[in-house]
Amino acid sequence: MIKERHIDLVVLSDIHLGTRGCRADELINYLRTIKPKKIILNGDIIDIWQF
Repeated sequence: MIKERHIDLVVLSDIHLGTRGCRADELINYLRTIKPKKIILNGDIIDIWQF
């Protein structure tokens, strides 16, 4: 069990959502435990090759 914490700011970078190895479910579960007030998305967040 992960201890619940409250964090002011989280910076996410190069998480490549949309790829097989992105582990989005784990990321969401972790973010729920730390309850950040703000999230900064930096770098390659989404990996989509077709628009």
